[in-house]
Amino acid sequence: MKLFNKSTLIAFLIALFLSSVPANAEGQDSAWNNYTLEGIGGVFVRTSTNAACELAGINTNETQAVVERALLESEVELLTEQEMLRNPALPELRVSSQCLVDQGTVAYFISVRMHQSIQMTRDSQISLPEGVTWYSTGMGIGSAEDLQANIVETVQAEIESFSAAYLEANSDEAEGPSNNN
Repeated sequence: MKLFNKSTLIAFLIALFLSSVPANAEGQDSAWNNYTLEGIGGVFVRTSTNAACELAGINTNETQAVVERALLESEVELLTEQEMLRNPALPELRVSSQCLVDQGTVAYFISVRMHQSIQMTRDSQISLPEGVTWYSTGMGIGSAEDLQANIVETVQAEIESFSAAYLEANSDEAEGPSNNN
């Protein structure tokens, strides 16, 4: 006895994929998280994608160019990999595209994560080479024909969110997080 046809199964898997994203997936945009962006001196950008996105025409190099252009337009300084490695914060902005594709329908998930070296406050002897200090995500579902435009639009929106947080944290008026937030 067959319980699901292929389209129903794919729709179920896409719904499961989208429902697995945490309720606060819109991002970690608070005074405390933005404060972690203060004084880092720019970011090195690394993009990645999964095989399903690549098969649907999403190119990692093109996504990298979109991210870097958006950051430059918003005046966030870009670092080379060598500059990032010399920076004590090791500031790396990772942008990831993940897709699920079936019969012309695509579900996609974009994550923007700021990775930095971190140190434990309870024991300053403990430091980690990287930890996620800020993140934002976007997702959508649509046709394969519109995937490139939809992903570019979502990536740009998430980078705008990061840029606003970065610029706010690095403005002349920036003070540490207050106890009111």
